[in-house]
Amino acid sequence: MEVQAITRNVRMSAQKMREVVRQIQGLPAAHAHAVLQVTPRKGARLVAKTLAAAMANAEHLRAEWTDAKLKQNISDLQGRIANTRNRKRRNSYARDLAQFQEFLDSPKRLALEALKIKEAFAQTATIIRRFTPKARGSAGPILKRNCHIKIVLTDE
Repeated sequence: MEVQAITRNVRMSAQKMREVVRQIQGLPAAHAHAVLQVTPRKGARLVAKTLAAAMANAEHLRAEWTDAKLKQNISDLQGRIANTRNRKRRNSYARDLAQFQEFLDSPKRLALEALKIKEAFAQTATIIRRFTPKARGSAGPILKRNCHIKIVLTDE
């Protein structure tokens, strides 16, 4: 079972953020959080915040999805899949059904001590463009780069 958290439009370049993100790929979530606490970078604070959000998402799903609730949702989705003729909606229901069944079959069920970082990456976002005056009446560009941070945790 996988959970994710995304922080969008962080005011830091993706190149600087990737240096921090590469340090935690493949680590257990608790160990990665400890590594980020002692990393003296601004990007480490932002990645730690995103990691904490992903861990909170896992804890929320673990508390919310009980066996009885999962079985009820699975039977509802199976009925919806059988009754709908809309292909896109049926595929959406099938994805939800697969997610519920995966969680029900998972032995660890998103336990915090079992969570591991499957993917962690920083992607480029929109660039804010400004201009500064230069010699002979020309203008030079100032590029203020942003990035998106995405962390995917798994219990496998």
